[in-house]
Amino acid sequence: MTNAAHRTSSLAAALVAGAVLACVRYLHVPSSSGFVGSSMSSRSRRTESRMPRGPVDKAMKDRIESVKKTGKLTDAMRLVAAAKVRRAQDGVQQSRPFSDELTGMIKGLVKKLKGSGLEAELPMLRVPEKVTNVGILVIAANRGLCGAYNTYVLKKTAARIEELNKQGIVPKLVLVGRKALGGLNTRLSKAEYNYTGKFFDMPDTIRAKAANEIGDEVRNLFLSGEVDKVEVMYGKFFSLLKNEATIRTLLPLSPTGIEDPEDETFRMTSEDGKLKVEKTKEKSAKAKIIEPDVIFDQPPETILNAMLPLYLNSQILSLLYDAQASELSSRMTAMKAATDNADELAKKLTTLYNKKRQAAITQEICEISAGALCLEDAEGGEGGPQLGIFDNEENVGTDFLKELEDESVPEDPIAPEDMAALPKIVMDEA
Repeated sequence: MTNAAHRTSSLAAALVAGAVLACVRYLHVPSSSGFVGSSMSSRSRRTESRMPRGPVDKAMKDRIESVKKTGKLTDAMRLVAAAKVRRAQDGVQQSRPFSDELTGMIKGLVKKLKGSGLEAELPMLRVPEKVTNVGILVIAANRGLCGAYNTYVLKKTAARIEELNKQGIVPKLVLVGRKALGGLNTRLSKAEYNYTGKFFDMPDTIRAKAANEIGDEVRNLFLSGEVDKVEVMYGKFFSLLKNEATIRTLLPLSPTGIEDPEDETFRMTSEDGKLKVEKTKEKSAKAKIIEPDVIFDQPPETILNAMLPLYLNSQILSLLYDAQASELSSRMTAMKAATDNADELAKKLTTLYNKKRQAAITQEICEISAGALCLEDAEGGEGGPQLGIFDNEENVGTDFLKELEDESVPEDPIAPEDMAALPKIVMDEA
C-alpha cells in the first residue's frame, strides 16, 4: 500500500508538473509572440515612417533644386538686361551728334524764316484750329517679366482713350510691342478706338531703320489728314528704380520749341559691385547762324520741309531708346527681386528639409531604443536574468523522469482534493 501510495503520489506529481508545464508554456508563448509582434510592429512603423519620407524627401529636394535653378535663371536675365541697358546707352551717345546738328540747323532755318508764314508752307508744323481726330503711338514691350512697366504704360493709354471718347474722339492707335495689343484689348472692352492696321515689334537692338519705319507710318497718318494730332505714350526713364508712363505731343511740331525741353542722357556705371545710373541734363542745341548773304539752292521752306521728317525720326529713335531703358531697368529690378525671393525660399525649404530629416532620424533612434529596452525587459527583469520557457523545459522534463525512475516522493505533494483548484492558482500567479 505504501508503494502504491507512493506511486500514486508520484503519478499525481507528474500530472501536476505536466499541467503546470502546459499552463506555463501556454501563458508564456503568447507573451513571446506578442513581443515578437511588437518588434515587428516597431519595424513596420519604422518602415511606414521611412516609406513616405523617401518620396517626400525626394520631392523636397527636387523643389529646392528647382528654386535654385530659377534663381540662377532670373539672375542671368538681370545681367542680360544690364548689358542691354549699356547697349541702349551707347546707342543714345552715338546718335546724339547727328540729332544735335540736325536740331541746330532746323532752329537756324526757323529763325531765318520767322514771321514769313512758315506754318502755312510746312504741313508738319501746321496746327489745326480744332482737333477732331487723334492718333496715339503706344510703345510697350515685346515680353513680360519686367515688373509693372507694361501695366503702367497701358493703364495710362487706356485712361487717355477713355478721356478722348468723352470728348467724342475715336483715336487711332499705332502699336509698338507685342504686349500692347493684348493688354489694350483686355482693358478697353467698352472703349472705342481703331488700329492703323500695322503693328511693330519692339526691337531687341534698336536701329535707325526701326525708327524710320515707325516715323513714316506716323507721318503719313498725319499728312494724309486722318488725324490732326499725334501723341506718343511711352515709359520715360528716370533711374534703375523709377520710370514713369509719359504722354507728349509728337505732331505737329512746334517751331518755337523744336527741341525736347526734357532732353537728358543716361550712363550706367558700377560702384562697389552695384549698378547705378548717372543722368546728365543736356544743353539744347544752339541754332546755326545763317549769314544774310547765304544763297540757298532751294527755298528754305523746302529744305526745312525735307529736314523735319529726319528730325521726327530722330525723336522717335530717342523715344525708343528711352522706352527700352525703362523696360530693361524694370526687368532688372523685377529679376533682382525674383532672385532674392528664390534664395530666401531655397533657404527656408532647406531648413524645413533638414528639420524633417532630423525629426525622422530622431524618431528612428527612439524606436530602436524602445525596441532594445523591450528586449532587455523580456530577457531579464529587476531580479536578474530569468530563464525562458525553452530554457527550463528540458530541465523540468529531466527532473520529472528522474523522479519517476527513483520513485521518489515530492517534498510537498499536492492533495487530490486540491488538483481541481490548480489551474486557477496558476492563472492567478501568472
